[in-house]
Amino acid sequence: MRAIIDSAVKFLCTKTLGFDVVSAKSLGSGFYGSSIPLYANGVEYHFYLFFKRDTLKNFAVALMGVDELMDADLDDLSREIANQIIGKAKILLSETEGGEYALGTPEFLGEVKNFNVKLDEKLLYKMKNRTFQIGYKKA
Repeated sequence: MRAIIDSAVKFLCTKTLGFDVVSAKSLGSGFYGSSIPLYANGVEYHFYLFFKRDTLKNFAVALMGVDELMDADLDDLSREIANQIIGKAKILLSETEGGEYALGTPEFLGEVKNFNVKLDEKLLYKMKNRTFQIGYKKA
């Protein structure tokens, strides 16, 4: 699953938006979250994506052409990024592993100070010196 998520992140960030993206060591604190379920061959996975506000601002500039990020935009932007990345992962899984995959509806988690869900795996990224994290757990 790690390689699939990594490919999906690089597809959106590098190929689509033109950002260099590298592995990061820590997310820090004070971030905004979104979640999205992926159903893979009858198994449900919950993906959690966490973004620093400045990371979301970089996405907003690339996706919407706006450099001022309003609080009202955080919801839609966080959910759209989750939809793009995990949606691409769903396509890659289907192409490489076969089987049946379905994507659920993304949910905005708001500003998250402490995240109390134990993830099965997580990947940390840095883009334009700003970090974000994607993790998942089996439901």
